[in-house]
Amino acid sequence: MVPREGFEPSVEDPKSSALPLGHRGARLNTTAERPADRSGGVTYEHPVALGLVMRNVLLGALVLVTAACGAYHFPASSPAGTGTVSGSVLAIPCTPVEAAGQQCAGRPVPGLEIDYVNGGATAKTVTDSNGNYTVQLSAATWMVSFKSRNRVISGPMQVTVPAGSTVNANYVVDSGIRVPLPPPN
Repeated sequence: MVPREGFEPSVEDPKSSALPLGHRGARLNTTAERPADRSGGVTYEHPVALGLVMRNVLLGALVLVTAACGAYHFPASSPAGTGTVSGSVLAIPCTPVEAAGQQCAGRPVPGLEIDYVNGGATAKTVTDSNGNYTVQLSAATWMVSFKSRNRVISGPMQVTVPAGSTVNANYVVDSGIRVPLPPPN
C-alpha cells in the first residue's frame, strides 16, 4: 500500500507507521497459551522500565533525605537566617561636676556584658575597650538587658533583627558619678 497525500497511519493497521521513529513498539503474542485453547488471544508483553522506576525511587529518597537533614525548606516556611546587631555604649556624666554648656559626649564603657533573650534562646556579647560591640543573632525580636548597675538612659531595650541585615543599636548609660552632698549640720 502506497501512502497517499492526506493519509494518516492507523494503529489498527499493523503495517502502518503510527509509532514515532525509533520506537520499537509493543510485542504482540498471537499464539494460543494452551493447545486446548484455540482462542489465540492477543496479549501485551511490555517489559517493565526498570530505569524509570529506579529514577523515581532515587528521586523520592533524595527529597526525603534532604528534608530530613534540614537543607530544604518547604515553600510554606521561610528560613530563619541571621542578622548582626552592633553599636556602642557610652556613659554620662563623665565627671562629678560639669560646667554649664561643657557636658561631655560620654565615655566608652569597656567590658560591659549585653544579654539578648528571645523565648528560650539567649545570646550575649561584651563591649571592647572602645565601648563597641557586635553580635550575630537569628532573625527575630530580642529583649536586651545589661549586666551592670548602670541605668540605661537611651537605646532600644528590644531589637528586631531581619535576616541578612545589620541593626545599629547605640546605648547611653548613667555612669553613677554624682557630686557628693555636703554633710548634714
